[in-house]
Amino acid sequence: MSAIHHDRVQSFLTAALDRRPTPRDIRLASGLVLFVYVTSHLVNHALGLISIDAAERGLALGVRVWQSVPGTVLLYGAAATHLTLAFVAIYRRRTLRMPPADLLRIVLGLGIPLLLIGHAVATRLAYELYDYTPEYHRVVWALRTSNGEGRQLALLVPGWLHGCLGLHFAFCRRPLYQRLRFVLFAAALLLPVLAGLGFLSMSKELAANLAFRATMEVIPAAAPGQGLALVRLRDTMLAVYFSSIALVFAAREIRALVERRRNLLVTIAYPHRVVRVPRGWSVLEASRSHHIPHMSMCGGRARCSTCRVRVTSGEAHCPPPEADEAHTLARIGAPACVRLACQLRPRGDIAVVPLLAAAPAPLLPAPVRNSVERDIAVMLVDWCDRAAFAKRHLPQDVLYFVQLFGETVASIVSNEDGAHREIGGDEVVVLFGLDGDFAHACRTALEVAARVERALEAFENRLEREFGGAARFTVVVHAGHAAVGDIGFQDAHRLMAVGAATDTAKRLRARAAELGLRFIVSSAVIDGAAATIASEDAQRVELAAAGTPTVAYAMSSTSGAFA
Repeated sequence: MSAIHHDRVQSFLTAALDRRPTPRDIRLASGLVLFVYVTSHLVNHALGLISIDAAERGLALGVRVWQSVPGTVLLYGAAATHLTLAFVAIYRRRTLRMPPADLLRIVLGLGIPLLLIGHAVATRLAYELYDYTPEYHRVVWALRTSNGEGRQLALLVPGWLHGCLGLHFAFCRRPLYQRLRFVLFAAALLLPVLAGLGFLSMSKELAANLAFRATMEVIPAAAPGQGLALVRLRDTMLAVYFSSIALVFAAREIRALVERRRNLLVTIAYPHRVVRVPRGWSVLEASRSHHIPHMSMCGGRARCSTCRVRVTSGEAHCPPPEADEAHTLARIGAPACVRLACQLRPRGDIAVVPLLAAAPAPLLPAPVRNSVERDIAVMLVDWCDRAAFAKRHLPQDVLYFVQLFGETVASIVSNEDGAHREIGGDEVVVLFGLDGDFAHACRTALEVAARVERALEAFENRLEREFGGAARFTVVVHAGHAAVGDIGFQDAHRLMAVGAATDTAKRLRARAAELGLRFIVSSAVIDGAAATIASEDAQRVELAAAGTPTVAYAMSSTSGAFA
């Protein structure tokens, strides 16, 4: 076992070393460095709620880290890299039509250097040029006397929001992030508030210190010539920065003008529309520019694969996938004809078919109009002997009772239950918890199961009266994690859940059919609903699986079975 484990680790490390970092990897790494820098400053400000001396000790630690040679190279290298990649990304965009969250992230990102430039001049350059030691006593008092406290606090907002949005886009589909999303949201909300309060607390503490005020009134914060030189240096750096932004957008316009004059256009044929766009546009940019609905959860960063398209013609005009796209396509096991619309930039005319619908039917629940991952409860109602019934009766009779079966079960689930129903012949699937409330979903699933039981009894009686035969049904209720989304196309839509929740529910259904069980409820639902088993005939059923086995309970009736 140790040799096998060693081989696996070695192969993993080899693959990791062989994989070259992509621009996305570099942008994420540099962004994480800047986010840690901003976070450390906010935490340092928040220490002001304790005392200004506590904040000074935190600042001294931060100065030792960020003003060391490795810290300086890391911080300013990350800032330069992140800004350069941002300019490249803006230039490569062929249209500025994008989701509001993406636009907000870009605007906030362009506002970060306003903070970094002013901060670098007032602290690092002031220290290097004139030996001004960074300390809260001097900085806070200077901002208080110049009425610049509000401006300084406001400048922290763009960097913080941009970093939070960037982390959300990068990790929102990771299971750990999904579990911690509420904690992370609380931290993202509270930390800037605590930092602002800490900064104001330090300002009030200094204002109440009469000895400090007397000292600062006779000792100027900086020589007039030195202060003027720092202001001019800051203004020069800001002018260079704004000029760089203007050059990027001017280059975009020049490129568009050249493409129009040279008629460098390609045709992209969708199922119901044909558009012509300049060569170099991605298929997703073409969709957005011409208001063609096209799903894209990650905003065009080759992470989620929801923008995938099938290339039906013109594959020779499609450049090979780059590293980010190839990695995502390999992860989903996509065939050669499937590409990511956000990365595919055709060199000639092509035809594509989007594989995930971006305009779900109005009846689909709002929380799942885009694919999401969450904990849900699943109820499977299975007509076990429908095939045997079909052998004894005419096809018209079978169709009639299949329809009646679906209506019987589906009519039990009301809108107040917050559930979605899918009818599939001899099976009805009901999904609970699409609104994200897992505990309520489990409780509702148990309540609906009892109502379904009563409805099935009436259905069995009707079947016996009209056809003289009995029917056998199985009801399975389970809960777990799944990805939920619309898998439809054009006017045909269907909601589908894929993951551990549905896979285990189907295995429980197979075990119930094998053992001739009528109702089987997993312990995951019971625990999620904070319920206890009150039924005296409940039998424990264990489903072997890799890792922790699934425990469920079979019973003859779900009515009054839980307390």
